[in-house]
Amino acid sequence: MNAHRGWHALVAFIALIGLAIEYRVTIAGHPGRIVGRTIIYMSFFTILTNMMVMVASLGAALGHGRLHRWASGAGVTTAISVYITVVAVIFQLLLASLIHLTPLGWWGNMLVHQLVPALWLVGWIAFSPHGGIGPWAPLRWLIYPLAYTVWVLVHGAVTGWYPYPFMDVGKYGVGPTTTKMVAIALFFAGLGYAYRWIDGRLAIWPRAPA
Repeated sequence: MNAHRGWHALVAFIALIGLAIEYRVTIAGHPGRIVGRTIIYMSFFTILTNMMVMVASLGAALGHGRLHRWASGAGVTTAISVYITVVAVIFQLLLASLIHLTPLGWWGNMLVHQLVPALWLVGWIAFSPHGGIGPWAPLRWLIYPLAYTVWVLVHGAVTGWYPYPFMDVGKYGVGPTTTKMVAIALFFAGLGYAYRWIDGRLAIWPRAPA
């Protein structure tokens, strides 16, 4: 196994561990509510994006097949880099001071919000293919966070529960929440174009064979 595949296998494994810990923390203390707690678990952008990282890393580690071809596209790896960067940045800026963690929760939180994002970004820079991303790609990359936002708002309207405080329409109202969502969407788009530019620069740098 070469360095490229070995690195992504490591990232996939660490992401799996982080996701497993976070699931254990989510369902702990809620006997008989596995389905409901699983829906809550799957309603966090952090969890869904770490799953995306895990699957893409697994595909890259395999070295062949349909999953590998999907995970080897410059547009795919750069989009995932945008998403996982947002996970890390939003947590540090808006959420880190609001949560109180158990010792096990601390480990899961550190993996999904810090270590996995860092490892994925190192792998993206060092090993992923680069170049050829079209000018409209960063706007297409917004489909995933926009679809996620729709799910959260619909689910929140039905249950009254929101995964992130800044998305709580019931608490802050439609206007302020919409303003926050627009700001985050602009952050996604701006980061997408920044990463597209970085990807273009990486494409012209000489690299050792994988």
